[in-house]
Amino acid sequence: MSMKRLAYILLIQLLVLGCSTEAKYSVENVELDMEVIKVSCGFCEVHFDTSKPAYYYIAAEKVREGVDPLKIEEQFKTLSLDYAYMNYINWRYDLLYNGEPHIAEFSSHSLQYGEMTHFFTSLEEDTDYWVYAFIVDPHTNSPIGDLVIEEIHTKPSSEEKVFFKYRINDTWDYVYPLDESGKINTHLPWVGETIDSLVLRDEINPYTPGYYFIDRMQVLRDSGKANIHYGMYAHNNNGIGDGSSQTEFIEGHTYYTAIASFDGPIILDGEYKNYSIYKFTWEKGMDLVFTLEDDTLGAW
Repeated sequence: MSMKRLAYILLIQLLVLGCSTEAKYSVENVELDMEVIKVSCGFCEVHFDTSKPAYYYIAAEKVREGVDPLKIEEQFKTLSLDYAYMNYINWRYDLLYNGEPHIAEFSSHSLQYGEMTHFFTSLEEDTDYWVYAFIVDPHTNSPIGDLVIEEIHTKPSSEEKVFFKYRINDTWDYVYPLDESGKINTHLPWVGETIDSLVLRDEINPYTPGYYFIDRMQVLRDSGKANIHYGMYAHNNNGIGDGSSQTEFIEGHTYYTAIASFDGPIILDGEYKNYSIYKFTWEKGMDLVFTLEDDTLGAW
């Protein structure tokens, strides 16, 4: 065999190995650890770890009266995976239909791998939930081992005091979720949206921006498809952004930015106010900082 042919074969092997989307994993004698760190009004924070590298499935769902998951463990795990796989197929179908050439496998899209901390969001207040996890064989998409499960109860209202400092610096905008001491809150989920006032007037006339954003935030919460952030966030409004938004600031246009905690219902005022709307007219090179005193409360 010539050196040239040998080099070609080695190159092909390296490319094949490099294209594998699955990490090394175990399915035998794997222990799965789950620790509920924090339960709030609209979210819970949970830590997961495995004794060996492994793929696993995690979820939180409302407690169903008369159902004990541990008494129907295999059925419960299979139904959970079936539900996840149906969501994956719908997601994959939409991407393939729109010509997307690179589609993640089920294990990459719907399963977890390695140690991690996860925030389950869009939970309802004052409600019982199951938080659970189990090992999955990514080749067969079948559950392995024991179901690890814990029942939690969300709080009736949020106890997180937060306000949102907002800055516009040229095409960039920055959000700072701050606690009572003025430090950045890194574990509270929040959502935000910026919209041109011209678009807003066409969509909601004669209502105010406040009505639009409150309804919008509720829809995002109910759908479970919100683009959720934690801690400080920066975004370039140059028409490209970070892939999650293609907003492009236009000279002389007026914009409204709404930012809200995703920990339970929106609270418009009072000690636990968790929602702000800021209004600005964009000019190239501008540098503005907004605090609570600049909150328009959704008025035109």
